[in-house]
Amino acid sequence: MRVNIRSAKRGKNERQGIHNWHPYYAGYSENFVEDILDYMHVNEDSVVLDPWMGSGTTGLVCQRRGIKTLGVELNPVMVLFSQAKTKSLLEYDMQNIILDVINKAKIIDTVEIYDNEEVLEYISEEHLLSLNKIRYIIDKSFEELEFKARDIEIYKCISSFLYVGIFRCIREIGYFKKSKNPTWLIKDVKIDDKIDVFELFLQITSTMIQDLKLSYGDINSNQTSLPDIKIGDSRNLQFKDESVDYVITSPPYLTRIDYAMSTKPELLYLGYKRDTDFNLIRRATMGAPVITNKQIVFNESWGVTIKEFLEKVSNHPTKAARSYYLPLYLQYFKDAYDSLSEIKRVLKFGGQASLVVQSSYFKDVEARLGDMYVEIGNEIGLESSILVREKVKQHIAHVNTKSSKYVKNKIYYEDVVFFGKR
Repeated sequence: MRVNIRSAKRGKNERQGIHNWHPYYAGYSENFVEDILDYMHVNEDSVVLDPWMGSGTTGLVCQRRGIKTLGVELNPVMVLFSQAKTKSLLEYDMQNIILDVINKAKIIDTVEIYDNEEVLEYISEEHLLSLNKIRYIIDKSFEELEFKARDIEIYKCISSFLYVGIFRCIREIGYFKKSKNPTWLIKDVKIDDKIDVFELFLQITSTMIQDLKLSYGDINSNQTSLPDIKIGDSRNLQFKDESVDYVITSPPYLTRIDYAMSTKPELLYLGYKRDTDFNLIRRATMGAPVITNKQIVFNESWGVTIKEFLEKVSNHPTKAARSYYLPLYLQYFKDAYDSLSEIKRVLKFGGQASLVVQSSYFKDVEARLGDMYVEIGNEIGLESSILVREKVKQHIAHVNTKSSKYVKNKIYYEDVVFFGKR
């Protein structure tokens, strides 16, 4: 039977407006979330979890429908981006809040409380000082702003919105640009230091208010509680057993995408040190191209498809097959197994989960990731199947033009993997 679920691939319209706030490579379409909510019969009494929240599309669509959302994301920068997309911000006079922050920041002589000089790799000292003045007002002066806030959570969302304004300023004035690999940055020419950062911040955040309005439309419809989005780890979810009705998400794929690197300027600005805190986030990110544990061995509970894939990698003639790729893949599959086990734990009986994944290749060895997740799900006691499969035209592997020498005209698939807890 044909399942009527639109593609998870983002179209042109979902690469602008609210979706253009951040440099996030991954992410699925609003249409997909809409259709999967309908397919699973999610209603306003339900709780939906996204354990790899990323750019926050699950939360955005659920808020439109008045559905309670829980979000977990390891990267603190992306947590702020997701919180900044909160529908309830439109209940406040955000324009006056922005102007108040700017006016107070302009009269500060100096700010010395932030240990974020490493971001000077990307922006000028003069620009950093102006941004830190704005940040100081955001952090220290909320009690002076007159909000109609329901609770402390809305303060966090307002703060996140303003922080995203700072991040977008860094992207505008920074001397770097994207490389062919969308998660890596390369040095570019310096931007004119005479740019008025306060005026730029005003322009950016004012546009963001309009983006929110366009995205949510009538703010009086489908009133809901604030999305609960926190820094956390999919492998160790901080929720009670059987506390979630549905899961809609997309885990990192088996493509060695370096998500932490894509937000390096923002993380350095927040004070995450290059050789310590930043590196810890990078190493903890599932699917990152760094090996953290070479002692992991194959677990029979991962299934036959993963076993066969790992054996082919282990026996491959490529020089780094056993020394680098094998331990990296073992690490990924352990993370996938642990994460899916956690999803099962927090799902209520009768609960459902949908994961979007893509296939990939190691040289000439195909990694059918959708089938792999199905087998893991079956092994841990979930009813698991491929709900939708479609061919992928654009894939991160196309960045590497040499990959075609192993297999001509490689075909990649995007799968919607469906799980039920019975």
